[in-house]
Amino acid sequence: MCSTNFFENLEHYVGIDVSKATLDCWLRPAGQWMQCPNTARGFAELDQWLRDHRVTRQDAVICLENTGIYDDRLLAALSELGWRCSVEKTTVLDKVTFEHHRKEDDYDATHLAEYADRFADKLSGWTPPDDRLELLRQLYGERRRLVDQQAAVQTKQTQSAQLAITSEVVEQSWNQQYELYAQQIAAIEARMQALVAEHAGLDHYYRLLTGIPGIGQVTAWLWLILFYGEQSLNPKKIASRFGVAPHSYTSGSSVRGRTRSSGHGASQMRKCMALAARSASTHYSKFRTYKQRKLDEGKPWPLVRNNLINKLIKIISAIWNSGTSYDPDHTSRFDRQKNAA
Repeated sequence: MCSTNFFENLEHYVGIDVSKATLDCWLRPAGQWMQCPNTARGFAELDQWLRDHRVTRQDAVICLENTGIYDDRLLAALSELGWRCSVEKTTVLDKVTFEHHRKEDDYDATHLAEYADRFADKLSGWTPPDDRLELLRQLYGERRRLVDQQAAVQTKQTQSAQLAITSEVVEQSWNQQYELYAQQIAAIEARMQALVAEHAGLDHYYRLLTGIPGIGQVTAWLWLILFYGEQSLNPKKIASRFGVAPHSYTSGSSVRGRTRSSGHGASQMRKCMALAARSASTHYSKFRTYKQRKLDEGKPWPLVRNNLINKLIKIISAIWNSGTSYDPDHTSRFDRQKNAA
């Protein structure tokens, strides 16, 4: 992401609604619309169309919604051609229209251009991702799928033990599948380790992360994928994003519910951080002492685990922001003030 001054001296605003097959484009303030295929030929047509309308790379911004894989080639092509782009959340159109439930391609393109015009100071500049980070993301996703498939095979093997009879051919097939998945997972992990080790920036943050109690290589890879390139992390925003931030449940004098986390957010990260909290509270005395004290107070384990996750997020953010390794003897300012009192 870039700072807001990435978009200065703007005169033209282009909204593009991206689908698998086509691109619907709206040019503001000229009020012109065009559609082209979501292919290399279509990208060239879009570039020519903009130049035909006297739009320059210095006075225009192209605004898209985040559509996942369907905009990858488009963004790469536009970046190579020199166009400045902004990729926004799908919720931004709520700020310019009350009818975002309508799903019409030219309608969305029109309001994306309007959003870019009205909220130019809030746009996030898109920059091409680091090639190694993109490879790391692909490898991580494939590893996760293989782990899930291996777990499914293992479940079949476990359940078969309860059957009166099981086909030898089926059992042999399960064993072969399990071993194949194990080999593929090991190969992918080795490649991920090499990618990180060969990149000075990734390796630096990886070492910082894996030096924190409970944080293993899989969790560290996921933090790199999600946050590498960010100079400063906000633990409260991250906790809310992952669905582990405690939120109050009160209203007036009648509603008095327990403070709790939403349980929504990035499920993969919640899973990794739950495992990290369990590991830290088992193998590291400071976390183990905290867990036992809370359990002795009658707190349920899910609540204690959530607190541990939030503690780890704060530690990770502090270490990420400072660039210094984890110090097991470090005492927070709050703890020092509490002890002094």
